[in-house]
Amino acid sequence: MFMDFVNVDIGLASYYLVDFLIAVALLSAMRFFAGLVGNVSATKEISHNDNKAFGVSLAGAMVAVSIMLMGVVSGDAGYNLANEVLTVILFGVIGITLMWLTRIAFDRISFPGLSIHDQIMKGNMSASIIDACNMIATAIIIKGAMVWVDGGMAMAIFAVIISFIASQIIMALATLYRVKVYAKRHSHKGKQLHEAIEENNVALALRFSAYRVGIAIAVSAAFTAVEYEADAFLYVFMLWFAVALVLFVLLTLIAIVIRHGVLPRINIGEEVGEQGNIAVGVIEGSIYIVVGLLLSGLIGA
Repeated sequence: MFMDFVNVDIGLASYYLVDFLIAVALLSAMRFFAGLVGNVSATKEISHNDNKAFGVSLAGAMVAVSIMLMGVVSGDAGYNLANEVLTVILFGVIGITLMWLTRIAFDRISFPGLSIHDQIMKGNMSASIIDACNMIATAIIIKGAMVWVDGGMAMAIFAVIISFIASQIIMALATLYRVKVYAKRHSHKGKQLHEAIEENNVALALRFSAYRVGIAIAVSAAFTAVEYEADAFLYVFMLWFAVALVLFVLLTLIAIVIRHGVLPRINIGEEVGEQGNIAVGVIEGSIYIVVGLLLSGLIGA
């Protein structure tokens, strides 16, 4: 009688346990992987050097990988326990690799004049916040793709890779927009966005990062708006990408309207870009996430 009201299949308890243990193992390995990629000792940076920025970046990577693992373990169980183990480990490793590629794409494409890794090693909190949220935003979109795809492992891997490429295009467009806005607001001083990040403007980093996370939430909701069809994958994926771009623009426009209502008569560029006003930066950043959640809720309703 009691189990009639519980939406958990007890018969799959062994699968749940295996998924959980693999997830814990992968997350535990993130510390070693972060140090290996950065050619540093993670333990030394965290405990001896007290590098808060490195800790924030590593925490963001762990959250991002966890989000992607949600897309793996939330689906149907594998054909058998061995298949389940292989699937979770494979996608976990793919997820960790994509997080590494996300940082490279951000450095080389979005901010070619800024080395996120170098700034983090210098203890730059702004760079670490942006790095962490960059990975989380990418993970949100990829997780949406993993849940959306219904098919074999090969198709799922293909969808994840294509979604990753698409997410980087959208995130690059979002960054380009913020770079242009910042340059326009501070044209009298000739400052660029990457210079403000190097100066450790935390308020700016919070607003910039929240904008990208909000976009990721809205964009991932586009998977709900487009019905998956394996026989026409490229067509439906292009359709998703078109809807995602529309949501990207829609979120930006709606956020501008709400910002004028929430922060009236406040010089945003001066408060955030010049004074580093965290209060204003956080409020404006929260608007982007709020709009993203609202769009996601409306589309998923």
